[in-house]
This record gives sequence, structure tokens and C-alpha cells, in this order.
Amino acid sequence: MKNSILKKAVRLVTNNFGLKILAVIASCGLWVVVDNINDPLDSETFYNVPVDIINADLVTNEGKVYDVLDGTDVVNVTVRGKKSLLSYVAKEDIRAVADMSELTFMNTIGIKVSSTRSNSDLDFKTNIDSVKLSIENMRGDQKPINITIAGEPAEGYVIGEAKPSQNVVRITGPESLMEQIDHVEAVISVNGYSSDINTSAELKLYNAENKEIRNSAIKMNITTVNVAVTILATKIVPLSFVVPDEPAPGYVLSGEPFSMPETVTIAGRSSVLDSISKIVVSDPALSVDDRTENMTAVVNVRKYLPTGVQFADSSFGGNVSVTVGIEQLVTKELRIPARNFAAGFEPGKRPDNLKLTLREVENQEYYTVRISGTRAAVDAVNAEEVIGVVDMNALLERLGLAEWVPGIYQGEITFNEILSGVTLEQPYQMTVVLEADGEDSAAGESE
Repeated sequence: MKNSILKKAVRLVTNNFGLKILAVIASCGLWVVVDNINDPLDSETFYNVPVDIINADLVTNEGKVYDVLDGTDVVNVTVRGKKSLLSYVAKEDIRAVADMSELTFMNTIGIKVSSTRSNSDLDFKTNIDSVKLSIENMRGDQKPINITIAGEPAEGYVIGEAKPSQNVVRITGPESLMEQIDHVEAVISVNGYSSDINTSAELKLYNAENKEIRNSAIKMNITTVNVAVTILATKIVPLSFVVPDEPAPGYVLSGEPFSMPETVTIAGRSSVLDSISKIVVSDPALSVDDRTENMTAVVNVRKYLPTGVQFADSSFGGNVSVTVGIEQLVTKELRIPARNFAAGFEPGKRPDNLKLTLREVENQEYYTVRISGTRAAVDAVNAEEVIGVVDMNALLERLGLAEWVPGIYQGEITFNEILSGVTLEQPYQMTVVLEADGEDSAAGESE
């Protein structure tokens, strides 16, 4: 009985077996078609998805640094799946990862993509399969901070000093980049300023061609620096030179030494500049000892600047060419009219009871003196304009007298400024005769 039932079941299953298999396949296909018609497969591409590099410390802990090549850390991701699922996927759901632990000997890392939504039902494809890296040693260095001034201060002012709060910056980065860094600059604008500036400036890196270097792989311990800029007033002043000795016997300096340039522009605080009218230079290079002709020397006048003063032009080193004129001494005899001599008293101190006579010019028409100097100075003296005076008050004090009494006295003659440019051959004296009132007065009496 049981065998009969089993045989019927087998016949039922195996009867038209091929048709039954075909029916099953057709049913499944029909189900797929119907399913795809209702919820078809689709794809969507998400552009510029950043690749997250993880476990980077496996490289950095070894004192190395990496740099992504060819922009391979940004990919386009194409996601394929059912349309109903794709409708819920956004760019923010896509994550592309490169694990540094999977770094190959070619310095590449495969990119793995996932989504926060239905990963098992989605397929991902990227336009780039792996991240390409450049790996090299990390290097540190120190560079001085150069302060660059931009613009010009107000008219009549110059930059005195630009002092940063820090003189050096510490830089780290890949060796290839570090080798490109030539200098570090901080730019300060002073345009139109007439007073001191305190400001902050950004530090920038430059190569030898003065092109800025920008790379996120380069790190600095500071990115800005505070700078104090001193703004100074300016003033044009002449140079004055002191010759330390005399030329050869029979020769004399011809006028004041002169230089090229004749003036310098100095800079400093206004309170300091107000008290400066000239720069006096007394330098051993101006020695004319035993010379008989003109001498020219280069003198650096920087060291003769007063404290707190500098040259307005920082490029001017201070060297000037100084010429000292020397010419042969010329002597001349002056015949000064006797009327040009007098005895001088302070007001109210001339003795009224005494008569005064200057003996040397009493009965003479002229009094002769000899002068010497340069040809121009000697020729410029007009004897008619020379005035000689005996200072009676100085003579009284030198003699230790309380008042004048009759007698004969010797007093030195002081000449007026017309002889200031020449030298007297010798000191000249005048005999002053004081006589009691009632006697004949002599020529040369002075009030």
C-alpha cells in the first residue's frame, strides 16, 4: 500500500518534468521582471568625494611626512542599486577611506568606499582605485625673520628702526619643500605715517626667486609677528671740518675745508634735531702737517653724529671727500692812519683831570703794522678801515690800580674785526701818556 502511494507521487513529480522546470524558471523570471518594473536598478555619481586617510601615524611616528600626489585624495564615486535605495543616498553618506596600514611598496593605498545606508544592497565604483603618496623625511630648520617696509612715511620723515618681537621662526616640513625655502618675510605698511607704529604682520615663505611658497605640509611655530616701527624726523645740516695741525712753515690754510657733499640729511627725534645746527668733524685724516699744497681725503663722518641721530638715507655709509686748501703765506705792510687809534674807556671812567696822549701817533700821520695770511685775505684788508684801540680799563686792572694817576703806560693794541682773517706779525703796543690837566694835550686824545 505504501509502495503504491510512493510510486504515484514519483510519477506525479516526474511527469512532464522539463515543462515543470521551465515553468519555475519562467515564474522566477517573471517575478524579476515585475520586480524591476516596479523598482528598477539605477546608478548615481557623486563628484569630489574626499578620501579619508587613516592610521597616518604609522608614517609620521617614524619622522616622515607624506604628500598626496595628483589629487588622488579626491574621487568620483558611482553608486549602483535599486532606485528606491538610491533615492535615500546623499553625498554626505558616502565615505571613501585609504588605510595607511595597507601602504604598498609603490607608496599607494587602495581606496575603499562605503555608505551609511544599505551597503549590502549597493555597489560602489571610483574613478581612481588608489591614493598615490610621496613619502619623505621630515626636516626642521630656523630662519631669521626679515622685516620689509612697504610704502613711504609722511614727507620729512623716515624709518628709524623696525624691530620684531621675535627674530627667528622654526619651520618643519618635507625635505624637498624645506630645501626651497630661502627666506621669511613680514611686510609692514608705513604709508603716510609720521609717528611710531606697533602692528602685527603675517609671516610668508619665499624661495630664492622671491616667489611665495604655500603648502599645508609646511608648519611654523608662529604665523604672525609683532613689529615696532620707529618713525623719525629729518633735517639737512652742513658739515664743518676741524684741521688738527698746521701746514709747513711759510704756508697757511686757504679758507675753510669743503666737502662733497657739503651737507647731510640726518634723522632723529625732533627734540634732538632742534639742537643740532651742524656736524663738526675733527678727524686725523685731515692732518696737513708739513704740507705745502692742497690735500684731499675721504672721511667717514658717521662716528661724529650726535647720540640718537642717524643718516636719513640708510644706504649712505657716511664717506665724504674733504679738500683742505693750502697756499704760501703772504705778508703785507699796512700804513694805518694815526687818526684810527684811540684809548678806550668804559663810560664814566675816563679821568677828567688828566690829559691823554698816544705817543706813537702823536706827531705821525701813519702807524705801520705787518700782517700775513692768504693772498685773498691779505688783499682784502683796507688800511683805512683798520681801527686800533688800547683797552684802558683792562690795562688799569692788569696794573692793579684803583684809578689813573699821571704817568706813562704801555697798552696792547686791539684791532677791529677787519684783521680777523689775517695774522699780525707781532703784538703791537701803544705808549699812553697821562699828564696833569693844564699841560698841552697831545694828538690821539680819546673820549
